[in-house]
Amino acid sequence: MSGIRPKQLARLGEFHLEEAVLDVLLEAAHEAECLGAAEISRRAGIFREGGSGEPGSVASMNDAIVTGLMVKLHKAGKVERCTQGGGGGRRGGWKLTDEEFARRRDDVTLSPSPSGPVGQ
Repeated sequence: MSGIRPKQLARLGEFHLEEAVLDVLLEAAHEAECLGAAEISRRAGIFREGGSGEPGSVASMNDAIVTGLMVKLHKAGKVERCTQGGGGGRRGGWKLTDEEFARRRDDVTLSPSPSGPVGQ
């Protein structure tokens, strides 16, 4: 192993999972979507086929992983609850807070080209 302790590896893994989830929610924010844990899991690539959704099966863990991350991100003020509106149902979901959306938008703002604006 590379000398990284198991707890450090777990923290790194958690960081990358959180970033994947936040990236999914950033994309969803551009479409004004409210996403549930299952959809976040699918879009982030966390979802794994297998099992029947019974306790202890692979499928039942998909939502648990994302739900745990969402609770942590909610406590950190990065996400908030919202209502999914598809199909006339009113199911709970998640979206970025306005502050987190603005911060993430700032992160992806393209800097000007070193040669100046196009056409100069």
